[in-house]
Amino acid sequence: MDYKTDVQVRNISKEELMEKYCFQEQFMESCRLCPYYDRRWSCPPGLPDALCYLEHFSSAYLIAVKVAYSDEIRNKVTSAEEAEYVRQESYEVVKRKLLLALLELEKMIPTGKSLGAGRCILCEHCTREEGKPCRYPQRRRYSITGFGFDFTGILKDLFGITLLWSTKGLPEYDVAVAAFFT
Repeated sequence: MDYKTDVQVRNISKEELMEKYCFQEQFMESCRLCPYYDRRWSCPPGLPDALCYLEHFSSAYLIAVKVAYSDEIRNKVTSAEEAEYVRQESYEVVKRKLLLALLELEKMIPTGKSLGAGRCILCEHCTREEGKPCRYPQRRRYSITGFGFDFTGILKDLFGITLLWSTKGLPEYDVAVAAFFT
């Protein structure tokens, strides 16, 4: 797959992050519209309150990974189905690597905790859809967007990145954002 990644990290106090960018109620409607709502253990409903979950932390390292697609790939992709295939082979691979790297970082800094970039992607099929407990509760991390963080605002204000959308093909890039709290 022909794509490039650009990784940026920003540190922000948890208080500033919560005050400026966490709006659980406001973003819950977006979560309800997501196809993974109530289908992944990392996603709403049922997530803990963000403020309570993160109460013991004072700082957050936000990690943004931009997955930029080549013009050649973008010109070949003309349908939503083709775009989904490319994303599965690139963007979703990057998100998985990001989550696994953060889990390794937690081993090195056991007082830290991660929030993932979107839904959990550790399993091909989540047991939540079957009404069963999570297979890997010790490795599952909640979605940063599921906690109601303003993804668009964080990208714009802290990283200088504008989200791009495309209804038929691929945008110039996709962006995954995760966090590591200390």
